[in-house]
Amino acid sequence: MSFVISFLEKAFVQFGFSSTVAHFTAATISGVLIILSALLLSVVILKVASLIILKRFSVDRHKNNYNSLFKYLAYFLCSLMLSQSLPVVVALSETLSSIIRLVLDVVTMSLAAATLVRLVACIQATANERMNDKIFTSKTFAQVATILIWAVASIIIASKLMGKSPTVVLSGLGAITAVLMLIFRDSLLGLVAGVEVAQNDMVRVGDWITMPRFNADGTVIDIALTTVKVQNFDNTVTMIPSSALISDAFVNWRYMSLSKGRRIKRSVWISVLSIRELTDEDLTSLVSQGLLKETDKPVSNLAALELWIKRLLESNDDITKELTCMVRQLSSSDTGVPVEVYCFTKTTNWVEYETVQMRLFDLIYVTVPKFGLVIYQRTSDVRNR
Repeated sequence: MSFVISFLEKAFVQFGFSSTVAHFTAATISGVLIILSALLLSVVILKVASLIILKRFSVDRHKNNYNSLFKYLAYFLCSLMLSQSLPVVVALSETLSSIIRLVLDVVTMSLAAATLVRLVACIQATANERMNDKIFTSKTFAQVATILIWAVASIIIASKLMGKSPTVVLSGLGAITAVLMLIFRDSLLGLVAGVEVAQNDMVRVGDWITMPRFNADGTVIDIALTTVKVQNFDNTVTMIPSSALISDAFVNWRYMSLSKGRRIKRSVWISVLSIRELTDEDLTSLVSQGLLKETDKPVSNLAALELWIKRLLESNDDITKELTCMVRQLSSSDTGVPVEVYCFTKTTNWVEYETVQMRLFDLIYVTVPKFGLVIYQRTSDVRNR
């Protein structure tokens, strides 16, 4: 650029301009040429990026992110070009040259940080789509990277404005560490929690979690640096602090969905007053109804019911035989004797699971009276006296 200014200055002197006027005119023209060249460079970058890169790599879904990246890249290169060339143009005034250089350095650093932030956003958007963001919580790491980029840029800009080394600025931050810790407390806790959650694979996008403290019971739709969004089954959205995932208890139902079945653990309460010993006539009647086999010799009608339920589960195609399947009698109480069905359905789909469970217990409820038993209710004691 000095060569261009010198060339123009000599040309203007030959045309009869004084040396001062020739230098000022040459510097002005050079400055205008620099600005025009920088603007032309930014336009070329935007056009080339739009016509070649966006079409070549098929990133239409994230076109806005990439357009923003290329726009700020163009601004950065334009500012970098000006910061290297424009101060030379105004070298006649050392003070003005220093001010322009300082302003352009600050602007260039700010644009460099903004460009890197948008690059991180593009990488995060691509990771979200192509690298299964349900497992890799890229949004959390993108937000951490954004904070670090702006922190480094702020330190460098502050050192430029103060005319000090970045090391001096960093050493000065020690005095306000406590204030910064207070201001960024949630972000720091969220950062630690986000890394631990990702490392231990505690929560993924799409998981069904239950967290009673926050009244959250639904699907995780977003994992960010400081908050986790849970869409409840009533379509409300609960915001949970990321740090709560490592400090509070919650239930993640993902492993149930990935398992071989979903558990049914439900009891039928039998009135104690309806339990009696079976006679030969009772056994014959139950065999004739297909509720027992001729070889069965249960002592009571309750034992006969438990035997029938066990065979019902074994013959049910919706109940998996690979996991625990049993019928057990729990301790009696003032509400009767609980006969618990403990088994697993083959499906883990919520709607299908509820359907299997409903059909199973519908059949149990209508069959219990055939054994001479009564399902406990508030009025059952009176009715059976």
